[in-house]
Amino acid sequence: MTSISLSQLKQECTKLLSDNLKTSSREISLEVNQILLFVLKINNSQLLLKKTISKAQYEKIKKFVSVRATGKPLAYIFKEWSFYGRSFYINSSMLIPRPETELIIDILKEKNILKDNVELLDLGAGSGSIGISAKLETKNKVNLHLSDISKRCVHGIKKNLQKFDIQANVYLSNWFENIPNIKFDVIISNPPYISYKDPHLNELHFEPKRALVSKNDGLADIHKIIKNSTHYLNRQGLMIIEHGYNQKDEVQEIFNRYNFNQVESYKDLLGHYRITKGLFS
Repeated sequence: MTSISLSQLKQECTKLLSDNLKTSSREISLEVNQILLFVLKINNSQLLLKKTISKAQYEKIKKFVSVRATGKPLAYIFKEWSFYGRSFYINSSMLIPRPETELIIDILKEKNILKDNVELLDLGAGSGSIGISAKLETKNKVNLHLSDISKRCVHGIKKNLQKFDIQANVYLSNWFENIPNIKFDVIISNPPYISYKDPHLNELHFEPKRALVSKNDGLADIHKIIKNSTHYLNRQGLMIIEHGYNQKDEVQEIFNRYNFNQVESYKDLLGHYRITKGLFS
């Protein structure tokens, strides 16, 4: 068998995912297409015109679909994922970048904050997608710093820096523990903010738990970051933090407790308050 019908393969893949994943038929159709595009290295227009594939391509696609049927996210299967229009290297120690986090980049651009020689720290950076995107979205000479507690994340951050040809300082650090004693103009962070009791954790069991959950109903790490950021921010330095959809009031209260002003929260595309910022006074 030298070639295989693409439409037949799509049917097989759709059935396998439908039988094993609790998701909509639309989502399954989109994921099958994503796998086809990734393996075949073609775009959507080319996929529409393609009728057959080789046996080797068929076997590779079926292998990917079989792994996806176990529930493993596509980002960990592909070892890459898109954030703010760019593809970042991803490993299983990293939280998968999500569209709602892109709001941090929108805020930085809207406020025109990233000027020449701004010291920017992406704290608990994971893949580094937030800090790297922030630097790439400005033509100014931003001095970028990234940190993570995981050695595998630090390794992945360096791979992404190399991919995008960016110079930055990278630290293996549990929040601020190993961060140099310098003053930052901007600190951004997407920390763990899910409660250990949250039932949605069952749906996220492939992602690193320490990047997801935090004590005190999900607020412990947010509190620690905001409190300790006051020792690392310049006066009128900006702290931007992602949090849970129902944590806006608590997060704003923490900002106010530690002498931040102009505290403001922003809604994501679903209308949930997802990001809060404050200026250190």
